[in-house]
Amino acid sequence: MDKNHVLRVAAGEFALKVRKLSSPLEIAIVGSVAGGDPYPDDLDLAIIISNTGEIATIAKYARQMSRHYHGWEVFLFDYDLSLMGRICHRRECLGQSVECYVPGCGKPPHVKVNPEFEYDEEMFLTSPINVLYTSFETSRLLARKDELGIVESRSYPVLEDIRIECIRCGETFVFTGAEQKWYLKRGLIQPKRCPDCIEQEYEG
Repeated sequence: MDKNHVLRVAAGEFALKVRKLSSPLEIAIVGSVAGGDPYPDDLDLAIIISNTGEIATIAKYARQMSRHYHGWEVFLFDYDLSLMGRICHRRECLGQSVECYVPGCGKPPHVKVNPEFEYDEEMFLTSPINVLYTSFETSRLLARKDELGIVESRSYPVLEDIRIECIRCGETFVFTGAEQKWYLKRGLIQPKRCPDCIEQEYEG
C-alpha cells in the first residue's frame, strides 16, 4: 500500500468523525496528498470552524491519525478564512504552562502557534485542495482560490527509480523516486556511492 493511500485513509477516517460535530463547516486535504504525490512527506488538512467550542475533540481525532502516520498538520480557519493556528500534537495543552515557550500558544487550548511560520494565503491556496466535506453550497476554500485568480495548483511529478553504478565498488543500486525527492528538496546532487559504501565510509 503506497504512502499517499495510507494518508488518504487517515484523512478520511478523521473527516468522518469531525463532520459529526456541530462546529466544522469544511474539511479538506491540502498539498502533496491532495495533489497525488506518490512520495508525500506529511498530511496537511484544513478545517473551517464556526466556533472554538469543539477544538479539544477535533484535536483528539487528529491525534488518532498518528496510528497511520505521525506526520500530520491540521490548519484551523474561522468562517472568514483567517488562520487561527494549527492543532497541537500534545494530548495535554501546555499553552498556559511554563513548559510552553511560544507566545499565543494555547489560546484557544490545543491550538499551537509557530513563531517561525508566516501564513501566506496565496501560497497556501496554490496547493491542490481535495474537499472531503463542506456545509456550503460550494467550497469556501475553492471559492477563495477562484477569487484570488489561482488557476493552476502546484504539481507533484512522479519520479522514476534510477539505477546507478557505485563509483567505489562497481555494484548497481536503486535511487528511488522518494529518495530523489528528498535530495531535490535539499538541493543535493544524486549519490555516486551505494548505501553500503557510504555506511562503510562513516564507520571508517
